[in-house]
Formats: sequence, structure tokens, C-alpha cells
Amino acid sequence: MARKISNYSTFLNQLCNLVGVPSTRVPTELFNGWNASFNTSMQKMWSGNAWVEISPYGEARFVGNRLSYPNNLANTTYWTATAVTVTANSINNPADGNLTASKVMETAANSAHKVVQTIPSLFPSTNYSFTFYARPNGRSYQYISIFDGTTTFSAFFNTTTGAIGTVSNFTSVTMGQQPNGFWLCTATFTTSSTATATGTYSLQLSSDGSTLSYAGDTSKGAYFWGCLVQQTQNTPVQDLLLPWTQLGENDIDVIYNVWATSPFSANFPPQFGFNVLPNGIQIINGTPYQYNYYLNGVAQTNLYGAPPNNPIFIYYRKTVPSWAGDAYSASATYSVDDQIYFTSSDGTSDYWKCIVATTAGQSPDTTPNSWELIPVYQTFVNYATYMTYADWLTSDGESEKAALYYAMAEDRMAVMLDVWERQMPAMAPMVVTNHLTSRSSW
Repeated sequence: MARKISNYSTFLNQLCNLVGVPSTRVPTELFNGWNASFNTSMQKMWSGNAWVEISPYGEARFVGNRLSYPNNLANTTYWTATAVTVTANSINNPADGNLTASKVMETAANSAHKVVQTIPSLFPSTNYSFTFYARPNGRSYQYISIFDGTTTFSAFFNTTTGAIGTVSNFTSVTMGQQPNGFWLCTATFTTSSTATATGTYSLQLSSDGSTLSYAGDTSKGAYFWGCLVQQTQNTPVQDLLLPWTQLGENDIDVIYNVWATSPFSANFPPQFGFNVLPNGIQIINGTPYQYNYYLNGVAQTNLYGAPPNNPIFIYYRKTVPSWAGDAYSASATYSVDDQIYFTSSDGTSDYWKCIVATTAGQSPDTTPNSWELIPVYQTFVNYATYMTYADWLTSDGESEKAALYYAMAEDRMAVMLDVWERQMPAMAPMVVTNHLTSRSSW
């Protein structure tokens, strides 16, 4: 039972060995037919279980966040960088330990060194809170400023000592130590009565806890993760909804469990109740603002109006990708979400998805940060090979031989299921319901 990522070319070579055709001489029409069968077989096995490769356990997510891409500060669609170089996925984050924290390093420019994002919705005279996680990398001082269209709220933080510096207009400011050398910096504020619908969130480096514009040092900066602005007064129901598709995150196919704290930090982490809706997973959070109202003289419990508990931690299965795309062309430019079929310098062929728009010649080899591999997990390769071969035999009129390979494919799935569910052991939680509540249980 390998947890390794294989290659599409591994599947193709195995299939060609069964057919008796060199992989370099497969006609385009035949390749397209095999690729269609491959996608069908991958989708079937993908949905057959909570495979560990495709079902992240205890992943941290934010709900009700007014910001997009809170962990990937290198996303230039939402974050504007000034006199800094930003690298995504540089260090393990402090919440779930995944490699998703961003590195922000100064350039030599004599100016402010910061990243800024527009806050798309703010209400006047309303309470909000913000957070960010920071770990120094040569710069101990970080500065946050929130502008609501009228008022600027700001504070300095020393993420080496845990000391809070000068604070302006925030209601409260706190710091707390976190795993992997991070500090959680939090503040609350109330927007002004003349606040506009949009504002800005600025995260900035400082040389000494007071200076904001200076000649930068390219060896100095900090790591950041979990940039968050959330409404804590009159919280709308939508702020407790985790969408199936969330910017900067894997799409969710199936949700198994939701926790209020990391399942890696406690034997029995508190679970959230949740409802599965067409537009996402509605988290039920009854504290601290649960209250009663009366209907025909009977007390009713209202579970909404509570601010989100952030981050939440989820166990889910990713949405199955599509292994499709035209062959890479060095003369072409590619936009975000374009997919290509590319043969790397090591001779392996795979499908890749563009995550940063490219110019001509920027391939997964030359510009790896612009591309994301669509992985073919080794656990699935033999099943997909036998199923695709059986489909080809069926189309060629060899039904009896095809039946043998269909059975071999199902046997490979059964073997993998046995290893995963019985020998490991690990299984997706079952839903247990009684007259008081419903929750996921092991």
C-alpha cells in the first residue's frame, strides 16, 4: 500500500505492455480512447473509499473570512505586494502542519515592505476581529493596519518576544504562542459609523517596531499564515457555511467530520454538528450566542448569530480531477486553470494545471511555481490499468478476455481496501443519530 505519487506515463507503459504496443507509437485516436477509460476508472476507484491520498484528515479551514487566499500571499489576483518577494507553501503552518505558510522577504527598495488585500464587505458600526499567524525570519516586528474607508486601525507585534507595540484604534489586541515558532496575533475593532462597503487589510514588516519605510534587507522577512477578517456582531448564517469550492483550497467532494479544534491535539476533540446543503457545509455553532425565542408559547432555540470558530478542522475527500489537456507547446501562453500534458526532462509524462499565468516557454520544468501536478496515486495505477485494458478488449470484441481483466481490476481495489480498512486500520466515520443530536462517530 504505497502512499506515493506515480505518473500517468507509468499507467500508459503498463497498458502498452498488455496491448503489445510501444508507448511512443500509440495513435492519437487510441490514446484519447484509453484516456477516457482511465478517467472513468479513476473516478470509480476515487469514490470507493476515503483513501488517505485523497482524503485530508484534520485540515484547517476558515469560514466567514472577508479575505481570499488567506494562506497564499503570493496570489497576485488578491494580494498586492510592495517591495517584498512572496513565496507560497514555504513552511509548515501552525494549525494542521501542512506546508501552506507563505514566506515574505524584503527587497532592497527604500520603501514600505508589505502585502495588501481589499476587504470586499464591511458594515458601519459593526464589530470585527482579525488574525494572522507570523513567525520571524530575520524580521521580528510585524505591523497590521485595517482601513474601513474612514478610520485606520493598526498595531505593532514583536513575534520574537511576544510583546505588543503601539496600538491605534483597536478595541483589544492579543498575542499567543503557536506550534512551529508561530505567534497568533489577534485584534478586535468596531468600524466607524461612516465606514464604506470596502476596506483594506495591510500586513507589513518593520525594522524596529515603529519604522515602516526603510531600505530593505533581502535576507530578512517573516512567514505568514491564516490572514482573517471576520464579522463578530450580527453574524450572518452564511459566515458559518463552508463552501464546496473555496478559493485557494481543494474542492470538497464528501465531508466526513468537522472539529472545533485540531484532531491531532486531543484524544477527543470537540465536534461540530453540520448540515449538508447544495452550496456547502453549514456548521452549527450554538455558542456563545445561542438564545431562545417563543413560538406559540414554546421555547425555540436559535443556533445562528454566533461568530465562526476559526479555524475549523475538517476530514473530507477531494473532488476527483480530470486528467485531460492538450500537449504542452513551448510557444503558447497559458492562463490559470489551463491543463496540459507534459513530458518532463526525466522522461515522465503527466497532466499539469496552470496556477499562475505563463509566458511562452514557461513549462513545469522551467517555472515549477506556475504549475500544479494532477497526481496519479500509485494506489490507483493497477486498477486503472486493468479497467482500461478491459474496456479496450470489450471494444475490440474480446468480451471473455475482458471479463478476466475487469475481475482483476476489482481484485486490486479489494486488496487496497483490505489494507486500508482492515490492516491499517482506518475507516471513514459513520453518522450516529439519536433524539438529541447527530454527529459523526468512530
